Amino acid sequence: MSSCLKDTPYIDVSNSQPIIEFGLSPANGVTGPFAYVPDSVGGPSANIDTAVAVVVASPQVLSSTVTVTVKVDTSQISAYNTANGTSFTVLPSNLYTLKTTATVNPGYRVGRLDVVLNMSQFPAHHSYALPLAIVSASTNTGQNLIVSGNSATYMWLFSR
Repeated sequence: MSSCLKDTPYIDVSNSQPIIEFGLSPANGVTGPFAYVPDSVGGPSANIDTAVAVVVASPQVLSSTVTVTVKVDTSQISAYNTANGTSFTVLPSNLYTLKTTATVNPGYRVGRLDVVLNMSQFPAHHSYALPLAIVSASTNTGQNLIVSGNSATYMWLFSR
């Protein structure tokens, strides 16, 4: 019996280029549906400030600021509806405010993509989706990050 001491059974990622991805992104990139329940007046009365996480996947934390740009990607909805037999439509722009850039600070891996949901305007009996896609990410020193091939989309589902 012999073995080679120079075998490397693990992949060396120490020199990998940083990748940007959504933090909570299952393989199909969908979270929800989240049910929103009206209060006694007929609907939620407040806006909800929330966020979606963007994550830098890299061997070490970066020493520079990362700016991530996202967009609403409606093509995800038809693919999801076809695959799941559902009828979600895009969340109308008056029902949310989306900041299309997020920042990951130096020394950190996670940034916040701020979203405000205008719950008082959500109509009764409708299913909406807010489909997001990462467009690009770069550091303030000019380094471009790789946009993840399998976690660069995220779709939030809302149903009432």
